[in-house]
Amino acid sequence: MPPSTWYTSSDIYDIERTEVFHRSWQPIAHVGQLPNPGDYLAGCFMDIPWLLARGEDGQLRAFHNTCRHKGAVILEGAGNAKTLVCPFHAWEYSLEGRLKKAPMIGAIRDFSRKAMSLPSMGLAQWGPLLMVHPDPAAPPPSALFPELDRALADSGWDTLLHAAQGRYIIDCNWKVFVDNYLDGGYHIAHMHPSLNAQLDMSSYKTVPFQRSSVQLSATAQTQNEALDFDVAERMGSGAIYGWLYPNLTINRYGPGMDTNWVIPRGPGRCEVVFDFFFPPGTDPEFITASVRQSDITQKEDVVISASVQKGLQSPSYDRGRYSPRWEIGELHFHRLLHADYTTALQR
Repeated sequence: MPPSTWYTSSDIYDIERTEVFHRSWQPIAHVGQLPNPGDYLAGCFMDIPWLLARGEDGQLRAFHNTCRHKGAVILEGAGNAKTLVCPFHAWEYSLEGRLKKAPMIGAIRDFSRKAMSLPSMGLAQWGPLLMVHPDPAAPPPSALFPELDRALADSGWDTLLHAAQGRYIIDCNWKVFVDNYLDGGYHIAHMHPSLNAQLDMSSYKTVPFQRSSVQLSATAQTQNEALDFDVAERMGSGAIYGWLYPNLTINRYGPGMDTNWVIPRGPGRCEVVFDFFFPPGTDPEFITASVRQSDITQKEDVVISASVQKGLQSPSYDRGRYSPRWEIGELHFHRLLHADYTTALQR
């Protein structure tokens, strides 16, 4: 396995910021969040402020959310606006990102409104997700992850509606949480008794692709009496746990789906955002029960992930050994990281 410094070093974290995350798609919103002209949503991921805005023409666009004058963040949070106005010197941009006004700037030689307009980001609607990329010319997620794109499209995921969200702050490096997800179900029987009762672990397998992987499991064949819900109703015929390099998981099971967006918050901390999606007209009680079951599993993962991070900082630990039967997904993930680290160091 990788050395513990991969999970504790600020130098590694700095490499990841530019070489991994500044080159990746991030699921910052979902379809339906910005329905009207003038609606906007703003945030920041790995030191890149971003802004989504729906123009008067009804088109949704993504921009780097920094004023072209002195770099101030233009908008924060969510709302509706006729124009995008910087809070510092009132430079004003249209909803399409064009510079409209630069008050009291005076006469400047070779001043180009076009050159001083907001730089675009890549924007893709993928199923029910809205994803952004720092590079507007980046290939879309459907092209980068074709195997998962086909599987999710066949499942009808584009018809699902957002139903709930949960957030967890975890005292661990973001890769600790991803490793936990990708261990091929190795920890499920011991760590997640409730989830274990819903899956047929004898069928569990991991299939790696170029920049993604899936973990597949059939549903448990018998109803566990300790569970207060119908396993077959929640899980359907089985689960597809999809992972997309570097930090997004998409879990499809039964009628529902959840996504796990792992956000680095420093070398030793991350935030995981869980979004839940269900078909239109799904019984609210079913949604509540399904989300509650997910929360049980996630709280168990929060505890063990923090424990792993603490242990990785011990001088007695350097690196472990992979389980050939289970940890195929982790090895695949680490190889992709190693390639990016190597590219960064060569550069």
